[in-house]
Amino acid sequence: MTTAPQPRDRFVTARGARLHYVDWGPAPIPGGGRDVVLLHGLRDTARNWDPIAAALRGRYHVHALDSRGHGDSEWVPGRYQFQNYVGELGDFIEQLDLRDVFLVGHSAGGKYSFCYAADHPERVAGLVIVDMDPDAVNPGSGNMVACYRTESDEYDDLAAVVERLRSRSPRATDGLLRHLAAVMTKPLPNGKLAWKRDREVVLQYERPDAWGYLPRIAVHTLLLRGADSPLLRRDVAERMAKAIPYCALVEVPNAGHWAYDEAPVAFLQSLGVFLDGMSARRG
Repeated sequence: MTTAPQPRDRFVTARGARLHYVDWGPAPIPGGGRDVVLLHGLRDTARNWDPIAAALRGRYHVHALDSRGHGDSEWVPGRYQFQNYVGELGDFIEQLDLRDVFLVGHSAGGKYSFCYAADHPERVAGLVIVDMDPDAVNPGSGNMVACYRTESDEYDDLAAVVERLRSRSPRATDGLLRHLAAVMTKPLPNGKLAWKRDREVVLQYERPDAWGYLPRIAVHTLLLRGADSPLLRRDVAERMAKAIPYCALVEVPNAGHWAYDEAPVAFLQSLGVFLDGMSARRG
């Protein structure tokens, strides 16, 4: 019986921060498998992508990045401005010398991705924006951030973390929620668990208006929206799809903002069709 090789933890330094990423290894197909970079959202980690990365690794070389202040990347208080996140993505891509890369970004990671893609089409083969808008003000996002800023960082045990995650992704399986609870937290000396992120990340979170970037995105783009998402409204998603020159809008049914957790099969089907189609197009 053979087992799939385990992903490797790797590190790079970008914009003054030591960044952790998970390298899922090259695709085993000779000459095949473009690079895919997965970017998480606010308060999440590279390991949130584990099931998606594992499903893609047979056809693509997958890299899942921990943004500064998240997961196992360095905490750099005072340096969590929006442009630092976009800049560190560019530094990461350049240091790994990735070319014709597919960017897949969820939530805040989606915004960093489309801003980078607009300015660097020579590096990007395709773009996937997962449930993120370009607005400076968004009631759904505002409610989430307000909750993040007021709730405790500490939990008594793993079961308490699971229930917190269930409140945001009620249709995710128990097994997935337990996995996420484990990879998103770290033990404290007092026996409790804490989120693996710097609290200043939330306190300093910036949400600039980014509509001006959309018409400049010169690569084919897939915009994935959770059909029940309170963050990316359907009317906003439709406006985005019209503003981006080459964009397809797909709604993931029975899913909210974390569509890849709640409806992974449908999410992967849409993602796979796009990535495989773009790979075939580019040869």
